[in-house]
Amino acid sequence: MRRCFILHPSSFILLFALTAFAQMPYDVGDWTSYRDFRYAVSVDAGSHEVFVATSGGILEYQLFRQRWYDPIVVGYGMSEAIPLDNPLLLLFDEQTGYVWVATKTQLLQYDVNAERWTVAGRNLWGINDRVVNIGVGANDLYVETVPGPLFANSFLPGSAIPTNNWMGYVTRYKGSRTSGGLMLDLGQTLPEGTRWRGLRSKTPLTPEQLSNNLGSGAANFPTMLLPSGWIWNSDGTVLDPYLRSARLTDWTTDNFGHLWMTYWGAGVLLDDLRGGRPEFYQAGPAGNDVRTILVQKDDVWLAGLNAGDRKGIARASTNLKEWQVYESRDNSRIRSTNTFDMAAWDGDMWFATDDGLLAFRDKDKSWRLYGVNQHLQSDQVTALAAADSELWIGTADGLSVMTRASRDVFRINNRGPLLTNITRLALCGDTLYVGTGLGLYKGCTKDRSFAFAGVDPTITSAAVTDLSVIQTEVWIATTGGVLAYDQSTGKSKSYQLSWLGGNPPTAIYAASSFVWVGTQAGLYRYRRSNNEWISYTTADGLVDNRILALRGDGDDLLIGTANGLTRFYWNRPNRAR
Repeated sequence: MRRCFILHPSSFILLFALTAFAQMPYDVGDWTSYRDFRYAVSVDAGSHEVFVATSGGILEYQLFRQRWYDPIVVGYGMSEAIPLDNPLLLLFDEQTGYVWVATKTQLLQYDVNAERWTVAGRNLWGINDRVVNIGVGANDLYVETVPGPLFANSFLPGSAIPTNNWMGYVTRYKGSRTSGGLMLDLGQTLPEGTRWRGLRSKTPLTPEQLSNNLGSGAANFPTMLLPSGWIWNSDGTVLDPYLRSARLTDWTTDNFGHLWMTYWGAGVLLDDLRGGRPEFYQAGPAGNDVRTILVQKDDVWLAGLNAGDRKGIARASTNLKEWQVYESRDNSRIRSTNTFDMAAWDGDMWFATDDGLLAFRDKDKSWRLYGVNQHLQSDQVTALAAADSELWIGTADGLSVMTRASRDVFRINNRGPLLTNITRLALCGDTLYVGTGLGLYKGCTKDRSFAFAGVDPTITSAAVTDLSVIQTEVWIATTGGVLAYDQSTGKSKSYQLSWLGGNPPTAIYAASSFVWVGTQAGLYRYRRSNNEWISYTTADGLVDNRILALRGDGDDLLIGTANGLTRFYWNRPNRAR
């Protein structure tokens, strides 16, 4: 819910007001979230749209415009946001304009025209049951479930067509085609004329659907020439360039001669049966941990603790429509994709990982790795700060600097305190601010000497979680609160944890009118003009309350969380908040 905190400028007394009223003073598009959408499970097509359910949310494709709309990860309800957690099956009822989405515990209804979501049912089936079919008849809606273990054994090896073993174990629910209201259906006969999606719709393609193409195998799929490096199998499974198998989860055709296929791990495959080449659509970050964001002129980079199969560093177009992933398998120098920070310097992209400093040159797609052997203090690189002629590198065991001319690395052997457990670096002019687990340090980049920054010891002696610089202002987030320090005047102002509901800040981004602070319990916005604090949570539209990174992108705020990315269009004209 919305919370507002206002500081009286003369008394510095905290006045707070908690207001609990219906929310959603937002328009569609104010909050847009992104998760890993490569794990697709269900697809359905209408005359104008195609909807795809993935583990990360819902994707929508416009057939006439031939483009993907913004994904739906958090839906707009009538009074609050509705998270679409792990959708399992969907059906698009074009006659009513509703999309029905089943999750593990809920049945959701999406009004395509109004772009609003409703929870049509919650906890209707058992916790171990699995929704396997959704159907619509003349006036009725049907949902069928089976025991979860039975669903896992519904397919024979090498076949995309399910067996009939599950049919004797079905539990059916019946409700209204327009409003849901599901009740247990005790009728034994299968309703005739019902359109289904799920196990009942997984049938061989007909000659009409194939547009005169020849099919083969149990599902009568056409033979496909996939993009370079990919291999097609007649049962619908595919192998990626690293020979990893992706399981086919669903398929359908549309009125334009397209075959749509969804894959667990490979996203969506679109095949033009009239003669076009099949193309994969793989969207979203490669792993949902987004703890570092770098906005460039032509692209946006996202990374976090995303190591493992099909995970890595993500690169997206500025509108977040086109995505590319860099995995450890792509190059032997990428020993880890667990990334804490990124920087653009000297024509390359630099990544601070838990197993060395990576440099990527886009021109020739080459990678280079720097570690202790190249004079880094540690292979666990945690923070970066780029200047014109130098790249400052923070690690778990100390600070180093790389020079542009030779790319030689020099260790900083500070005469004063030992700089270890570095968490963040930030440059303000010639001054480098070094955030560590033991507090804040600063020093001149010219003489490379650093000392404890005792501006406000109650805050700067705590562990530093993030730094943000705007002109001569340095904003410091620590486990003890937030500190604003003006380097030109030496003046500072601190904000204790009470401003943030007692939640230690985890990320900070300072702009000209506002300062944004992330916590483990949501996002806070500080308005400079009247010292007002406002909080935002998943009830407003955040994909997750555990915020790890904040970056500005024009009129948008990019919010990295432990479970995906949210783009907040906070500066939209005439928006209440």
